[in-house]
Amino acid sequence: MKMTTNGEESVIGIVLKNKSYKENDMLVWIYTKDYGKMALIARGVKKLKSKNAPACQTVTLSDFIFVPRKGLSTLIKASPIEYFRHIKEDIELEAYASYCMEFIYKYTKDNDPDYECYHNLSLALKYLENGYDPKLVYLLFNAFILKITGSRLEVGQCVHCNRQDHIIGISIHGGGFVCQNCIGLYDRKLSVDVLKGFRYINICKLENIDKLNLEKDVIYQLIEIMDTYIDEFTGLTFQSRKFIRQINDL
Repeated sequence: MKMTTNGEESVIGIVLKNKSYKENDMLVWIYTKDYGKMALIARGVKKLKSKNAPACQTVTLSDFIFVPRKGLSTLIKASPIEYFRHIKEDIELEAYASYCMEFIYKYTKDNDPDYECYHNLSLALKYLENGYDPKLVYLLFNAFILKITGSRLEVGQCVHCNRQDHIIGISIHGGGFVCQNCIGLYDRKLSVDVLKGFRYINICKLENIDKLNLEKDVIYQLIEIMDTYIDEFTGLTFQSRKFIRQINDL
């Protein structure tokens, strides 16, 4: 964030969402390191000759010069820094990117900066753009969602008796591992490989994605499992996840 002339300020942010407003204007929601989520009114941005239009596209990192206001700040000038062209040219990558941005938009409050949210969203977009397996990005981002919403999963011991050995499955309602003595009727017994993968994604931060090496069938099982935990614990619904589930035949 930096001050410019005439009471204007400059900030770098990721465009989470935009929406038409009146005939030629647009509302633009961005997420920034300094302000958190903020809404801008971009006047005239829908006109064909608008120089600000490219920077106001979703899945774009841009530099915004604006006049701060309570509620809607007024956009003066916007310049794109990173278009994430690879993401925008691939419908699957765009679906995963939209999911990450939808979470940030729905979970965060206006003008309430959260470094972890900004950092993890930036990393997710970077990895999707640079050719990392989008399913791994999705799994790790879901683990981040559970942690930041206060629903970190227990992957060190049984959620019922705290036993650390003879783990054979997971409890959806209990939020993590269950051992052979505690596994219940509604718990899920899993293979050793899936249990190991489940533990890895829940202790591995997004920046350590290179350390993950999971088989394809394990990844698909983990996607279904983590989706179930997101539904169980966050209370959030995601429009973007419908297409992700179609992609993965879930």
